Amino acid sequence: MTAPLTIRTTGRTAVPEDPYTGRTTGRRAKAVPAALLEDRRRHLTDYLLPATVILAGVLVVVAGGFVISHLGQDDTAALPQPQPPALPDVPLDPPPASQFPIPLESDTPTPTPSFSTPPTTRPTTPPSRKERPTPFPGSVSVTRAGIAGLVDLGAEGSRDWVHWGQEGTFSLERKDGGDFAILEGAPTAPRFRHGLSPQRFRWDGGSPVEHSDGTPTGIRTCDKGNGFTLSAPAGTTSRTLKLYVGAVAARGKLTAKLSTGGPVGTATFTQSGNNLATTAYVITYRAPKAGKLTLTWTTDASFDDDCGGVALEAATLR
Repeated sequence: MTAPLTIRTTGRTAVPEDPYTGRTTGRRAKAVPAALLEDRRRHLTDYLLPATVILAGVLVVVAGGFVISHLGQDDTAALPQPQPPALPDVPLDPPPASQFPIPLESDTPTPTPSFSTPPTTRPTTPPSRKERPTPFPGSVSVTRAGIAGLVDLGAEGSRDWVHWGQEGTFSLERKDGGDFAILEGAPTAPRFRHGLSPQRFRWDGGSPVEHSDGTPTGIRTCDKGNGFTLSAPAGTTSRTLKLYVGAVAARGKLTAKLSTGGPVGTATFTQSGNNLATTAYVITYRAPKAGKLTLTWTTDASFDDDCGGVALEAATLR
C-alpha cells in the first residue's frame, strides 16, 4: 500500500516529506502555486455541502414517515368510515300518516287496533236477465187413479165436496159448511141424470141432502164439444182436488189451468162401448198468488151419433 505524500512548503518551494519519517525527500519538490491550493479547497467544500444537504433531506423524510405512522396508530378512530351507497328516495306505500307502530309482545293483552275503510261507491247496474230470479209460475199436476166400490165423500173432502144428480137432473148435493169452494159453471148444453155408475157415493153432513148410504147417480151430456166446467180456489199453499168422471161411447178430455197463468195439465179418457165407464183424476196444484183453478171436462170425440158423451158424478177438495 502506498502512503500519501505530504508536501511541506518553505517559502514558495514545496518539499515533499516522507509520510512515515516526516523527513523531506531528497528531491526537491516543485513549488505549487497558491492559487491552485485555494482552488483545491473550494472543490472539497463543494462536495461536502451537497452531501450534507442530501443527508438532511433523508433525515427529514425519515422523521416525516415516523410522524405519519404515529398519527395513523393513534387517530384511527378519527378517520372517516366508509358509508353505504345512497339510495334514491322510494315513496312509502301506504303514506306514513296511515302507518301504525307494531306492538311488542307483552304479558298483558293489547287491543288490536281497528281501521274503518270508507265504503266504496260503485255504480249500481240492474242485474242482467240471467241474474234476475225467476218468479214461481205455479204448478199443476194431473194423475189418474182407481175408484173404490164405495166412496165416502165426507172423508175425502175435508175442505169441500160436491155430488151431482141425487134428486134430479139439476140437483147438486154438497158439504154443509164447505163455503162453496167447488163451483160449477153455467151449463152450455143439455144434460141428463143417470144411475149407471158402478160405484156408490155416500156422505154425512150434506146439504140439501144431509145423508146418503150410497148412490150410483150422476149427470151426463151428449155430442162432441159439450161437457162441464168447475172451479176451485188456488193460492201459494198446495191443494188437491179429486174429480170422479165417466164416458159413454166417447173420448173425454180434462184440462186444468190456473187463473194466474203458468203450466196447464191435461188428460184423456176413452170408452168405446155404449155402457158407462168411470175413472178418477187427482189434480195437485199451487199458484204463485191468490187465484183459482179451472177444470173443463168435455167430449173430445163421440163414437155414437145417438148420445156419445161424458159424465160427471162427484168432486172433493182438501
